Amino acid sequence: MEWLSPARYAAELATETARFAEAASASPADRVVPTCPEWTVRDLVTHVGTGHRYASLIIKTDQMQPYELIAAPQDQVSWPSWLAEGARELNATVEERGFHTQVWTWQPKHLIAGFWLRRMVHDLVVHRFDAAGDGELAPDLAADGVADLLGSFEMFDRLAGDGETLQFIAPDADRAWHVTRAKEGIEWREARAPADVALTAPARELVLILNRRLPSPPVEGDQAVWEAWREGSRF
Repeated sequence: MEWLSPARYAAELATETARFAEAASASPADRVVPTCPEWTVRDLVTHVGTGHRYASLIIKTDQMQPYELIAAPQDQVSWPSWLAEGARELNATVEERGFHTQVWTWQPKHLIAGFWLRRMVHDLVVHRFDAAGDGELAPDLAADGVADLLGSFEMFDRLAGDGETLQFIAPDADRAWHVTRAKEGIEWREARAPADVALTAPARELVLILNRRLPSPPVEGDQAVWEAWREGSRF
């Protein structure tokens, strides 16, 4: 499938950062985040702000870097400006290097600077939901998030299988993805095809379900195949 445009990702990074910052700043800093209970809101802000700066560093140096958390400011009032600074740095770095310039990434199919911008946008979408518990999301952006997530799942050895198949359908975006759990890992393509189990939902709900942020609705087909996928796709 085709990605969104570089300009769209840049705009969404700025927009989603502002939305996330607003939601996080309105919550008590030490509140436990229900959708990722190992983190407080402050931890969530630290994760997002660190991610943008880490991605910028990798793009600038074109090599893997040690991941070290950069603590969010103690003063919660400073969170929006600190988060915005990280987002601006990432956008500026991608623009300077070039979206399609080859850089190191952990996904060998996408060794370009734009990979990091796209990944951070979709990471933000999920964490904005963590912070706010709700929020709108354009169907095309949500559908792109499904594809991005499946690309991440390619790296999960525990999702290897014996040929089990899954179909994910987002009618509002007119998109569908067919996944096979092969012995070497998952293989997926954008298509409608027979599958052992199928999950149909609006694109926004689908990407949040696959990110384990919303409970799963009833699926069509083999429930055991779906439950095995849910268990194997934990981050």
